[in-house]
Amino acid sequence: QLSTDFNTRFVPQTESYVEQAKRSQYSVQPDEPTNSSTTIVEVPKELPKVNMVNSCLKKLKFHLASFDIVVKERTTATSITEGTWGFEHTKACFRDDIIPFVKNLKDLFTSFDQYLIDEVSEVQNIFKQMEMAMEQNCAAKSEFQSKIETVLKENDLLLKHALGVDIVNIVVNNCMNVNCLIVNACEQCVTTESELKT
Repeated sequence: QLSTDFNTRFVPQTESYVEQAKRSQYSVQPDEPTNSSTTIVEVPKELPKVNMVNSCLKKLKFHLASFDIVVKERTTATSITEGTWGFEHTKACFRDDIIPFVKNLKDLFTSFDQYLIDEVSEVQNIFKQMEMAMEQNCAAKSEFQSKIETVLKENDLLLKHALGVDIVNIVVNNCMNVNCLIVNACEQCVTTESELKT
């Protein structure tokens, strides 16, 4: 009676977690038909921290280990005598049903642990790649900024040189105009003197 009652309430796990997830994914029908093939994924605002995940996994492993100890204590003969039917039945029930279930559960959590570690390492690799790309962009930006500064300095030098040439041209032109006026005045003087002599 106890064994059949136990089997109706606890069913040993026969499928792996991945198979169950695939099966449940295909069995869920959407409420509304979607027109596009894009999948909308909700992204958490903050990614889980590695330390937080590790501490949760350590707690889970600790609880599984303590449960395993309790199962082993209950299945060994301590205060219950070997010859009674209740102990033998309980021992067989634990050996045939509970211990395989616990082993399957441990395997499931071990695979979950490995998948989680893989995901966390993949996220860390993506963040490292993003940081490297950002550093390269910062280096390219600083190089571009230094080129801009060099071009601006060259422009300032060219502008100063052009202004200097313009100033020299203005001074030379003014000097030439003054000399022309003096020459013109002298010519008028010469013509007046020649007129006076005649």
